[in-house]
Amino acid sequence: MFSSWEHIQTQKVLISGSADLEISTMKKHVILVVDDEDEIRNMFFRYLGKKGFKVHLAGSIGEERKVLETETPDLIFLDINLPDGNGLKELRRLQPLIETCKVIIMSAFDDLEERKNAFGSGALDFLSKPFSLSRLNQVIESRFSSITKQKKDNGKNFGN
Repeated sequence: MFSSWEHIQTQKVLISGSADLEISTMKKHVILVVDDEDEIRNMFFRYLGKKGFKVHLAGSIGEERKVLETETPDLIFLDINLPDGNGLKELRRLQPLIETCKVIIMSAFDDLEERKNAFGSGALDFLSKPFSLSRLNQVIESRFSSITKQKKDNGKNFGN
């Protein structure tokens, strides 16, 4: 049995004219963490890596953009206060990706206006630092359980 953290793809392969053989492959979900604090990035890397995610780290918006040139993450954790810009402005720039890549805004300040701006700009959730691992799990589960449910719904067979 696979957990909701993993995405299963099933392929049918024809081997030398024999019956179809189903092969399941697991695809790791990709997460990008954008935060200027080394400790935060390292915590995400260790924790999410142990959970089986492919994790990319960026300490600035510039580094984030370099990662996005080669990777399409499933989820981005984006801090508001970064050395080269504002995470909320970057969230607005990321709007074209929002369909496939969800963004969680993070901030050391639990400001109501920032929350409103984050959700108004398309953020999936808002994490106030510091946050507990249970809160982090809740946010991740909400993102990836919707993918798993969507895949299951799309794979239903009707009339069988």
